[in-house]
Amino acid sequence: MTLIQNPEGADTTSGTPAALRIHRPEARPPMPPSAVAGGCPFQLKGSVPGSSNGVEGRTLQHYGPAPLVELPGGVQARVIVAYDLAQRLTAGRDVSRNADHWPGFRDGSLAVDGVLRQWAGPRNALNAEGEEHARLRAPIQAGLTPRRVREMTPVIEAIVEEALEDLEALADASGVVDLVPAFALRIPQQVITRLMGVPSALMGQFGQAATGLFDTSAGPADMQRSMDTVLELLGEMVAARRDHLGDDLVSDLIRAAEQTDSPLSDEDLLAQLMLVVIAATETTVHAIGTLIVHLLTHPAQRALVLGGEVSLDDALEESLRLQPPAASVPLRFAVRDFEDAESGQVFRKGEPILIHAAAAGTDPDVHTAPGVYNVRRPTRRKHLAFGHGPHVCPGAPLARREVVIAVSRWLEAFPDARLAVDAARLPQPHSFIANGFTEIPIRLA
Repeated sequence: MTLIQNPEGADTTSGTPAALRIHRPEARPPMPPSAVAGGCPFQLKGSVPGSSNGVEGRTLQHYGPAPLVELPGGVQARVIVAYDLAQRLTAGRDVSRNADHWPGFRDGSLAVDGVLRQWAGPRNALNAEGEEHARLRAPIQAGLTPRRVREMTPVIEAIVEEALEDLEALADASGVVDLVPAFALRIPQQVITRLMGVPSALMGQFGQAATGLFDTSAGPADMQRSMDTVLELLGEMVAARRDHLGDDLVSDLIRAAEQTDSPLSDEDLLAQLMLVVIAATETTVHAIGTLIVHLLTHPAQRALVLGGEVSLDDALEESLRLQPPAASVPLRFAVRDFEDAESGQVFRKGEPILIHAAAAGTDPDVHTAPGVYNVRRPTRRKHLAFGHGPHVCPGAPLARREVVIAVSRWLEAFPDARLAVDAARLPQPHSFIANGFTEIPIRLA
């Protein structure tokens, strides 16, 4: 991701001058040496060894609330790093997730490939607005009601107990186990299998293909290959399920697609299923793993939780603020020329916009010492980990329930566990979307 440090006068849609004003905040931390020495423009790599989405977000904050950057494929976009501005844009009507507002995208006259096409192109609840969004979201929301989440609680507890029982057997001779495949990933995969009706035999294949969709360093061919694999697996599942619909979320989506006044095409149905299955897995696995890492690397904060002085729910909210499981999700678009009155930022019709949740959660205008993990932080819930406004994640209550059950039982089962490597060496996804750890070696005792 290339940061264009001085975008005044740039127009990302037509090349004609536009007043994209950048207001540099007065009270910002000193510019990191890498940013000072990087020149203009300089490359931002996101989650790579020695860097992370959090570092990227804090670097972007030095250039105002909505700096202009270059995304894969040479696409220029405004990245929103200020929490209040991000809330206003995601809740208002000046910005849309519908790529129909991106000039040239649908008709192919704009050359967009790779990660941006695969995320912005599908017609699903994530990328719809208004009545279409309500129609597509309704069956998902109906399948994730508070009642359904409560009913899933004993199922989640059983899944967690099974995973805990297997952890020691999976450890190597030195007692080290990788918590990601053995625990953090296993739980959401099993929950999806039982709640949504996805055959357990397919979950491993889904997981491997989904990893490719979140790898924003991948080339267009690799990204397309991952998408094709996911859609093929979903197509097989839908074809087998249509004759034997059950009481699960996938069956609910198939029924909704066929019974509505404007039935979904097979392509749109698969796009909807892809959103539900993959997003529910990726966000939860990172939320579980990251919370455990935060507690292991902050023993005083962990003691507050174990001593009952602070709830694990609060510890989770602080973890979501500091390192949300999705750093950003492409893409939004300005539906008209407008100016945000409070920030003075001007946006042009059709301009791509990326909400940087990882940066918004560490906005120094909202949080004191934003880079510190503090379970007693009064502003810990001021984050965008599960979105905001009409597109807030309908699966957030279920994800929170999974994380709290999983981590609370893990803390009880392994009170003396510790990281087997320095936290700074934990590998992260090569992505400005996925935000967590791909490996978490844990010494259980």
